[in-house]
This record gives sequence, structure tokens and C-alpha cells, in this order.
Amino acid sequence: MNIFQGLTIYAEKWSEKGRRNFTSEEMAAVDHAVVVESQYGLSACFYMKSGGQTYIPLSTTSALGLGENIDLSKASLITLGKSGEADITRVE
Repeated sequence: MNIFQGLTIYAEKWSEKGRRNFTSEEMAAVDHAVVVESQYGLSACFYMKSGGQTYIPLSTTSALGLGENIDLSKASLITLGKSGEADITRVE
């Protein structure tokens, strides 16, 4: 029996669980997207064609900078997971 089996692991890092491109339906719903500052660091701000904005934080490996426009045909959605936490989504 291993003493560590079943114990909670602390300070575990987020790891990539999945990656996908934006769908044509998602791209059609967005008028334009820009990198902005947020409580999570840099985020993608999506200006929706139907009105209003929505935000998804950028990945820590994103090369985009503050104020840059985001080309959704080249961007990816990354799903990150960590034991004991809900999955999170980031834009890269």
C-alpha cells in the first residue's frame, strides 16, 4: 500500500486537457475581439454582434499583447484541468 494514494495533492499545476479552434458559429456571433486587461491578467474581449461583450482569459503562453485584435480563425480555445478544480478555458 502506498501512503500517498488517496491523499490530496497541493500546488498541482494546470495541465492542458483539450484544444480546439473556434467554430464557424462562434466566429459568426462575434463582431470583433480585442486583448484587454482583466482581473486574470490579459483577456480576450469579444464584442458580440447581438450586443454586449464577453471575456475569456488568455493563456499564459499567448503571444498576444494588450490592445491587439484577435483573429478568431487563428486563435484556439484551450481547456485546462487540475485535480479538485473545475476545468477552465483560455484563449491562445
